[in-house]
Formats: sequence, structure tokens, C-alpha cells
Amino acid sequence: MLALIARRLMTAVPTLLGIILVSFFLMRLAPGGPFDGERPLAPETREALQAAYGLDKPLGEQAWIYLSRLVQGDFGPSLVYRDFTVTELVAQGLPISLMLGGLAIVVALIAGVSLGLLAAIRAGRAADKAIMMMATIATALPTFVTGPALALFLGLWLGLLPVSGRGDGAAWLVMPVAALALPVAGAIAKLTRAGLATVLKQDHIRTARARGLSESRILFKHGLRPSLVPVASYLGPAAAGLLTGAVVVETVFGLPGLGRYFVQGALNRDYPLVLGVVTIYAALIILFNLFADLIYGWLDPRMRDA
Repeated sequence: MLALIARRLMTAVPTLLGIILVSFFLMRLAPGGPFDGERPLAPETREALQAAYGLDKPLGEQAWIYLSRLVQGDFGPSLVYRDFTVTELVAQGLPISLMLGGLAIVVALIAGVSLGLLAAIRAGRAADKAIMMMATIATALPTFVTGPALALFLGLWLGLLPVSGRGDGAAWLVMPVAALALPVAGAIAKLTRAGLATVLKQDHIRTARARGLSESRILFKHGLRPSLVPVASYLGPAAAGLLTGAVVVETVFGLPGLGRYFVQGALNRDYPLVLGVVTIYAALIILFNLFADLIYGWLDPRMRDA
């Protein structure tokens, strides 16, 4: 397992570096700039601002300066939120995004695996067909549809939950977490059902039944672990989807997470803010994929040498 971690880390560092450099140059080459507004600035004012933030230097030198600061944990100053550094904005938004994503993946795993188990046990029956139909619908609905729909139904029509902002209790988490978890739970339910239905038809399961083992012991001791291998391989992309989906959800529900700062930074060409959020997102996605590989290796020891 340690060898697996070492191999993944050896590829993670250059991958992260490549993402940062590509994002850096794409942001600089995009039309527009952080000092473009409805009223154009005087040439001398624009030149002074560019010199103050180092934007008058060649792109290669700017990239080297940014990487040098990044190694020290400095994401640079925000060009729009002038009273804050990017590090301070990330420190404010990251806990909210991690809370939403963490709760969403836990809810999706519990709901998806439970529904997949129930569907596999009732394979071919009405319950199986109903669960798979709901899972397909949940997987197909994007967060920019489920988020506003939940806000309209549960927030505005029924008045059960707060529609926008972060409240004192936990009620403000319900709709954002549900919007993020629904498509992931649907996919996990389908993967669990397919994996378990295949495992339950294998010879060692028939041998266990012939030995008189109870169905619950067969299911949870001999069937569940190998059937979750496809789910483990899906966890990495699922975590990435939750992070990117949080951009929409945080904007819809007015939550001050990383996604909201990313949208505002992109609209205002706040280069350091966008690059800081992209760097955090990329690092988290790589970390989540590492965790998924570790779970995969635990479920299927043959993959530890892959």
C-alpha cells in the first residue's frame, strides 16, 4: 500500500504543476483584464496599477514569481477584493466548500449503497425497477436544475428551509447538500446494484448458500466488499464532480464558498483569485483520487501493484 501511495504522489506533483501553469497562461491570454471597466482608466493609471501588481513583466517572469510565492503558501493579493489576500479569501471559503462536499459524499454513499443493495436483492422485481428508474433520473438531473427546484419547492413554496445564505443552525445545509448528493447517489446506486447482482451469481456465493449460510451473512460478508470495487473507482470522479458542482450550488444558494469566489474572480479577471481557487481544487481532486485508489486497493488487493 505504501508503494501505491508513493507512485501516486510521484505523478501528483507534476500533474498539479501542469494544471497551475496551463491555468496561468490561459487566464493571461484571455481577452479583457482586471482593470477593464465601464469607464476606461487613464493610461498612466493603468500602467501604475499593472506595475504595482507585476502585470507589466513578461509572462514567463510572472509565472516564475507566482510559483515562487506559491511554494511559500502565498497566493498573492486579490485584484478585486483589495482589502484581502487570496489566502485569506481561500481560508474563508474553503471550510464551507469542504463541508458541503464532505456531507454530500457521505449522504450519497449511504443512500446510493443502501438503494443499490435493496435493488440487487429485489433484482427483476418492481422495487428494483423503481429504484433504478429513480437513480437514472437523479443521475441525469444537473445541480443547476435540482438546486433552484429545491429552493423553489422547499424554500419559497413550503417555507421549510432557508433559501439563501448561511444560517446559525444546520438547516441551511440541507438543500445544498441534497442538490450535490442526488446525482452522485444515483450513480452509486446503479454501480452497487450492477456489482452486487453480478457477485451474487458467482460460484463462491452458490457454495456459501449450499453450506447453509444465512442470506444476510452471504450478502454482507461475501458479496458486498467485491461489489463495491466499481463504486471505489467512481469516488475520485465523483469528488471532482462535487467540487465543480459546488460552484453552481454555492452561487444558487448564496453561500460564501470557494465556488462563489471562483465565479466572481473569473467575471472580474481577478487572476490571483482564480488561480488560487483552481490550485486548491486541483490539489483536492488529486488527493481525493489518491483516497479512491487506496480504497480500491483495500477492496481488491490485486490493484495494489497496478
